Amino acid sequence: MTTTTDGTAHTDRTATDGTETVGTSAADIEFHYDLGNDFYALWLDETLSYSAAVWDGIDPAEPDTTALPRAQRAKLDLHLDLAGAAPGAGLRLLDVGCGWGGLLDRAVRTGRAAEATGLTLSRAQHAHVRSLGLPGVDVRLESWDAHRPGRPYDGIVSVGAFEHFATADLDAAARLAAYRAYFERCHGWLRPGARMSLQTIAYDGVTGGDGPVGAFVAAEVFPGAVLPRLGEIVPASDPYFAVTVVRASAEDYARTLGAWSARLLRARAEAERLVGPDGYHRYRRYLRACEVTFLRGAATLYRIGFRRRDEPLRPAG
Repeated sequence: MTTTTDGTAHTDRTATDGTETVGTSAADIEFHYDLGNDFYALWLDETLSYSAAVWDGIDPAEPDTTALPRAQRAKLDLHLDLAGAAPGAGLRLLDVGCGWGGLLDRAVRTGRAAEATGLTLSRAQHAHVRSLGLPGVDVRLESWDAHRPGRPYDGIVSVGAFEHFATADLDAAARLAAYRAYFERCHGWLRPGARMSLQTIAYDGVTGGDGPVGAFVAAEVFPGAVLPRLGEIVPASDPYFAVTVVRASAEDYARTLGAWSARLLRARAEAERLVGPDGYHRYRRYLRACEVTFLRGAATLYRIGFRRRDEPLRPAG
């Protein structure tokens, strides 16, 4: 259960399309993401990417006004590459947790995807992506477990959504089952030999959600959710996918959070007008606390590439 800023408790896991969701509820998603697109646009870059950027080769002295957009585009390209969507490939692509559509936009504008479907539980994000009028893009207000594509995809990308696929009330076995259900569904959506990419925050230097880090995540970052560990992701995916790339990049998230925090500070007056002083201070505290969490090694960031197995592995014996 979580509580919104108006004091309303949420325990329901019903998506906005009326289906039961696995993981974080639509109400909890909106608690975090639906403060208004104008607020997020103040401190995110122009792609509205709300996940860790890729900072390789970008000078720390470069102003965030140019550095952050470059780093975010590098992140989008990395995940499209991991999903097999090279420039001009014209694939049929699925983006699970598409946010404000930055990856969908990048994919169709560069010819990496000819058709792209985005899934989100946020009504504000859904409306924004639709307003872009991207050719070949279908954005759906739909949970992954409710998704029923008409034909297979050539690639799947999911950036910053996996953190919502299990909830804090689940024990270890139930969390693993929830993660495995996602990978099983992705296997069924993809054509043979297709590739998939995943970016997720995960616990690293702490054992789980019982301590102060877990309490902070549940209260301020991902209401109703629990972060995975690499030791859960790999066994959950292994029956359905071969892992091709694993990259741990806690420093990328720390630098991204620092850039966001600085941009929000510069936009304080407008931020307080949009969400009030309490909303502004809550987000500043959240961004700074998350930055410290990554710098101290309590959490990390994984970027993982997968290749679909032709047939799922069967249990030994």
